[in-house]
Amino acid sequence: MDHSSASCDCCERKTMNSQIKEALEACEAELVEAALRIVQGASDPFSGVIKFLQERPEGATLHGYLVTRVLLQTFGSMDEVPALIRALTSHVHEVQRKSNVISIRNEHPTAERWGSYTIKLKEKTSFEIGFEKNCLVLKNIVGCFGSEHGIDAPLEKIMVRSPRELVVTVNMGLLHPQRVLEI
Repeated sequence: MDHSSASCDCCERKTMNSQIKEALEACEAELVEAALRIVQGASDPFSGVIKFLQERPEGATLHGYLVTRVLLQTFGSMDEVPALIRALTSHVHEVQRKSNVISIRNEHPTAERWGSYTIKLKEKTSFEIGFEKNCLVLKNIVGCFGSEHGIDAPLEKIMVRSPRELVVTVNMGLLHPQRVLEI
C-alpha cells in the first residue's frame, strides 16, 4: 500500500493544529497592534489602557496572558507600565466589558505600591467608565482599596485630571478625601 498518496487522521490533525495556531497568533498580533494605536494615541498611558478596555467588544473576555502581552508590547517591560495599571492588571485572570463597566477577575488578591500609596485588589474588581468635566473617570469602583500609613479605604473614584495627574477619592464614611497622584 502506498502511504504517500493517502491522507491519515494524524496528518490532518497536524495541519489543523498548525492552522489554528497561525490564526491565534494573527489574532493576538492584531490585538496588540490595536492596543498600541489606542494607547499611543491617548493623552496619557492610563487613559489609553482604559480606552482599549472600553473599546473591546461587549461581553468579550480578554484573558490575562493577553493583557500581559499587550502591556509588554505597549510599554516594553513591566517596569515601564504605570503603577496604577500594574496594580489593576498584575495578576489578572480575565477582563470583561459590559456596557461601560469593566470587570476584572484576578488569580488572587493583589497589592501594588504606587509611591507611598498601596493599591489592593480583591479577586473580583469592577468599575464604571465615565466622563466628568471632560475628564475620564473610573467610578462605582468595587473591590479596590487604597492603603496609606496602615489605613485601608475603598477607592470611590479615579479621575484623570491631566496627562500626568490622577485624582483618587476614597470612601471613609462621611469623609471622601482626595489625593492627587502622578500617573
